[in-house]
Amino acid sequence: MLSFQERIRNKENRLTELEEDLADYILKHKEEVSQTKIVILSQKFYTVPNTITRFCKKLGYDNFSEFKINLKQELAIPEATSPHKEILLKNFDLIDKEREMRVVQLMQKAKFVNFYALDQTGLLTKMYVKSLFALDNKFQFFEYQQEMKKKILSSSSELFFFVSLSGETPSVLELATLAKEKKHKIVSLTNLKENRLVQLSDISLFCLTEEEEVNGYDTTDKTPLLLILQSLYYTYRGILHI
Repeated sequence: MLSFQERIRNKENRLTELEEDLADYILKHKEEVSQTKIVILSQKFYTVPNTITRFCKKLGYDNFSEFKINLKQELAIPEATSPHKEILLKNFDLIDKEREMRVVQLMQKAKFVNFYALDQTGLLTKMYVKSLFALDNKFQFFEYQQEMKKKILSSSSELFFFVSLSGETPSVLELATLAKEKKHKIVSLTNLKENRLVQLSDISLFCLTEEEEVNGYDTTDKTPLLLILQSLYYTYRGILHI
């Protein structure tokens, strides 16, 4: 189950100014809000209960009551559960079908869809792009920065998809900045945290994983990344009725 703060990060680009103020207040007063009535909370922000209900639904709760139950669970002593299992389950909650559909629509309109990622993330992304290529030969994977740069400079009506867990990889940021300057549409997939790649993207997808390093080697679990990509694959496949 995603925490309230994780839900906010996942939807932050879609929140209104009032909803941002509401989120800040809740984060600072979780205990109080978990016990309050929807009418009282709405009065604090000079709005109506329906506004609070819409805010809860936007974050993935069924209603205000479910939101309060989840908030109380966050405040309670956590049960002894497998951290790996908990993270995987949170990634299922991160899948936003409306946002996925917007990405798929961009993919459909684009002449070509160009993916770029590095190292282990690149290997997994390349494998995923092969599955997309089986559906439609417009999908391409680039592993060299100069090749991707040439593609950005010479193309039009194409989509550029950058995958970086940190969202701070220098070559990815350089290419994304160039793509933005050339007015290309940009989609990104990063870990669920603040990063510069998100700011450059037209649509941002998120996964959730804990960064890990053992003896200087990156041992971060990449399963969440594949889960989000595979969900996008099936959405695109569904549009094609395959």
